[in-house]
Amino acid sequence: MLEETANWGPIPLEITYYRGNEPAPPAYVSSVRAMVFRDRSVLVVKEANGHLYTVPGGRVEEGEAPIETLRREVLEETGWTLLRAELFGFMHLHHVGPKPERYEYPYPDFTWPIYLAEADRFVADAIVPDDYVLESEFRPVEQVPKLAIGRGELLLLEEALRLRRSPKDVK
Repeated sequence: MLEETANWGPIPLEITYYRGNEPAPPAYVSSVRAMVFRDRSVLVVKEANGHLYTVPGGRVEEGEAPIETLRREVLEETGWTLLRAELFGFMHLHHVGPKPERYEYPYPDFTWPIYLAEADRFVADAIVPDDYVLESEFRPVEQVPKLAIGRGELLLLEEALRLRRSPKDVK
């Protein structure tokens, strides 16, 4: 478990990262995320503002199961389909300030399930351009700690790498 604070624009949040495969209550889930691997590389997304992150995903649409959201959002953001994905943790986000005007999501607390996923194939035409995501690329896992990635995501990366280890990866 790790706690940190963050500001999303004018919205201050406390974020706690947890390891585990128990699903969160659906009423508190606003988005679904994944750490996506391909061999010894992890998918890094760059926002239009230059911010980097390693957990692409997005908002759950009405009637959608979390895994459906995950597959759709990763494909739309990055162009990658997922071979497999399994729940391995979640982020608990808590609003520190007052409820923002016209805020449609759970308040003051919400969760983001985090999946451990393997990339399958790239489909460039599936990317839905927006003002948020600029680009994405796979980076060797050894390079990611040197990037401007948040402490919580680095903790998730360490945990994900421990889970992914197999006899062929141990040297």
